[in-house]
Amino acid sequence: MAWLKKNPDEQISSNEISSSLILTLRALDRESIIVDAAGKIVFSSEKIDRLNLIKDGRLSSQELLALVRVVRRTGTSREGTFEVARGPIGESKRELQITATLISDDGLVLVIIDDEGEKQRVDAVRRDFITNISHELKTPIQALSLNADAILEVKDEPDKVVTFANKIKLQTNRLNDLVREIINLSKLQDSDPMETAQEVEISDVIKEAIDQCESPAQVRKITINTDEVEESIVFGKREQLVMAVHNLVENAINYSPEGTAVTVSTKKNDNIIEILVKDQGLGISEENIDRIFERFYRVDPARSRATGGTGLGLSIVKHVVGNHGGEVKVWSALGVGSTFAIRLPIAVTKGDK
Repeated sequence: MAWLKKNPDEQISSNEISSSLILTLRALDRESIIVDAAGKIVFSSEKIDRLNLIKDGRLSSQELLALVRVVRRTGTSREGTFEVARGPIGESKRELQITATLISDDGLVLVIIDDEGEKQRVDAVRRDFITNISHELKTPIQALSLNADAILEVKDEPDKVVTFANKIKLQTNRLNDLVREIINLSKLQDSDPMETAQEVEISDVIKEAIDQCESPAQVRKITINTDEVEESIVFGKREQLVMAVHNLVENAINYSPEGTAVTVSTKKNDNIIEILVKDQGLGISEENIDRIFERFYRVDPARSRATGGTGLGLSIVKHVVGNHGGEVKVWSALGVGSTFAIRLPIAVTKGDK
């Protein structure tokens, strides 16, 4: 076939694939792989490593490997839809649409990968999210309306005007916080950080997140300790990872008694970096542990109102970490405190391969 430069006496390499085919594949808005008859990857597009389909130069997905074998055996193109994990840990998955085609008499198979499943998932999440937002915005908006009406009724009583004006200010601040969190979560749902992933140093992420929390910590007389923070590189979007760590630290500050400490540390284990945020707060009951990452869920609604909590902070953490191929764990006991752990796969750089 014209796609390849024939060299029957040697193993086919990426250099022997026609330059026109390579240029075409690189111009596509899709990821691609070419697999030789021995199962070796002889070409892959730039971001293919982030889809967790290849390990040690070979296909790691058994479903995809089976599809390639069928294509090679039958000589006909095949399509399929596969779910693949975003990383070596966690439950977050992506749905990939695969097209595999035989492109040479020597058994080379071209695999084109389309992430249409991700787009469908984002659309479904967005619809559900809009429904939740409509409900959550009603409370502060109604409170603003009621307090404004109250001011009109007591406009000749300065002390009462001040009281209701302060209530309006409080509700306005809550509304601002809610809108900011909604915008943050909406941005996360609209973009996949791994499409534009870069190498991110975790110790820098932690430092920036803690710097952002210094003011609220000082107000509540909370000490932030950093113990054994190790350097480690992950693939992802720096601003999103900072947001996730910031939300955990801020949450620990808001739910801890004044004068206590919040501790941030890291731990490496089996190519996984853990970011641990430990507080001396109220703790979380066993029945609430499984629900704390739900959007708008509040363990203690009264406490959330007092601290300005929106019920979105932990949901954002879970969303960010899941999109980076990781997971979030939590250990807690009532009256003792909680420890949250962000677990992320350490990046495998070119120098490590």
